[in-house]
Amino acid sequence: ARALLDGTPLAGGAGGSWPSWLAPHQIPAANRLTAIIARHGGALLADEVGLGKSYIALAVALVRQEPFALVVPAVLVPQWRGLLGRFGVHDTPIITHESLSATSYRPLPPPTASCRLFVVDEAHRFRNPETNRYRALARLVVGSEILLVTATPIHNRVADLLHLLRLFLRDHALAALGVPSLRAAAQREDDNSLASAAAARLIVARSRERVQSGYNGGPVTLSFPRSSNEQHRVGPTTDAVLADLIGGISRLRAGGAAAPLLRLMLLRRLGSSIPAFRAALLRYDAYLDLATRAAAENRALTAREFQRCFPRAAESDVQLVLFPVLLRHSTTSTQPLEQDRSILTSLRAVVSRIPPTDPKADALEQLLDARPGKTIVFTDAQPTVRYFLHRLRHRRVAAVFGRAGRFAAGDAPRREVLQAFAPRAQGVAAPPAVLATDLLIATDLLSEGLNLQDAERVVHYDLPWSPARLAQRVGRIDRLGSSHNAISTITFLPPKSLADALAIEERLAAKVSAQHVAGSNGRLDWCDQLAELAVLEASASGSCAAVATGQAAIVLVVRIGTLVDAIVIEDGVAR
Repeated sequence: ARALLDGTPLAGGAGGSWPSWLAPHQIPAANRLTAIIARHGGALLADEVGLGKSYIALAVALVRQEPFALVVPAVLVPQWRGLLGRFGVHDTPIITHESLSATSYRPLPPPTASCRLFVVDEAHRFRNPETNRYRALARLVVGSEILLVTATPIHNRVADLLHLLRLFLRDHALAALGVPSLRAAAQREDDNSLASAAAARLIVARSRERVQSGYNGGPVTLSFPRSSNEQHRVGPTTDAVLADLIGGISRLRAGGAAAPLLRLMLLRRLGSSIPAFRAALLRYDAYLDLATRAAAENRALTAREFQRCFPRAAESDVQLVLFPVLLRHSTTSTQPLEQDRSILTSLRAVVSRIPPTDPKADALEQLLDARPGKTIVFTDAQPTVRYFLHRLRHRRVAAVFGRAGRFAAGDAPRREVLQAFAPRAQGVAAPPAVLATDLLIATDLLSEGLNLQDAERVVHYDLPWSPARLAQRVGRIDRLGSSHNAISTITFLPPKSLADALAIEERLAAKVSAQHVAGSNGRLDWCDQLAELAVLEASASGSCAAVATGQAAIVLVVRIGTLVDAIVIEDGVAR
């Protein structure tokens, strides 16, 4: 167990020693990833949020001393450019996720064509093989090696993980470990424990507890702030008004098989804020207009028409969920569309009579007044962001959504807003007093990859579609390098009537149970499973080994579930 946990030291023939800027806990991860890539052509780095995955990935790429390329979300390009620049790397090609989604695959020009390794940050965005993004990346990495980096490789089920591994593994690559077909395993809805155990051979996914217990007390002390969690159940208007609106939404039928998803979208916007719900009603009205026209012409809704109803920048979660379903199940019947127009009129009438009070926003303001300190408020809806910018304009508030940023006084570059809110984490000088920011309102487009440890509080004003988003949100502040001894997470839950209609809490709970990420139960990585064995005193009772060689060695037969493997240890090195 100790040999497996510590990894194999970097051999001189691999290109050199590890850079001095790697922390002690990062070197074993880099060793293991290098060995996995050499054997399988790819690997997955899924350490828990805040352990420095970017540094590990960069070290693995640099030690090879050959060209490599990065595949990252567009919003993280400046951060990666800054990291590369710190270590004197200026010619590395960077391909954005968005470019892979938006264009068909074309042969890449130099220098990208000569890259032998692709490092894919926030790799969970490639968990769906039916998307253009996935197919473009799969073509891009043919003949090359790949290092996937994400703290949340599983969003809904183990199939997410298996699809990621298929980017570099042949379908039968894990047959010797009991998984004859990765594609078939991904399609099964039953328990995939065998598949996840086999996949553990290709993954480095350590929890904070494992890293802190194994590497504290060395050159770097690993300390994270203490965290606390609290919940508030409150809605944006009175229970009576909510009941009227929920009843009207439940009667909507347009969209055919996609109608439940459209209703869910409206309910989620209602739970966020009344301004967000008004905006959602406008989008639904636009959808009815275009769907009516398409039905009159006896055709399905087109992708361009869908984009007009639900622009990608404003409705990113709706894009992911609704787009394929609406196009596949468009109806040519006009009756549900006409009925929905009548219901929409009544919903607008109810909204027009809503009193100006907002219990949910009031609760947030009371919380901010009672506990001052830098706070990030996450919401699902851009209209809610704009609503708060206006309502809280007397505070030192700013907002980011997509690539845009905004102070209460007006628009500003996203980077400027982040530096004004978290100058220490962003590595810049403190901003002038007029720009100093204590409250940051953000959509989930901010919830990946950024360092914002200046903040001490995260507020989930809306619950996200995926529970993996919760970890990504909190990971912006719960990271190595935080100056706070304690941080807090505050979650706003919908009132019972709205929660029953959404069934969102049950939906999230079901998805959480399917996730096997490091830090929850450690099932993705053997190192968490072996940590307890590593601290036990050696004992000869109950086990023994005899090896007919000229040097001392030990053969271990390891069994995890139905997976059995043999490991040889010579001179403390596991092979």
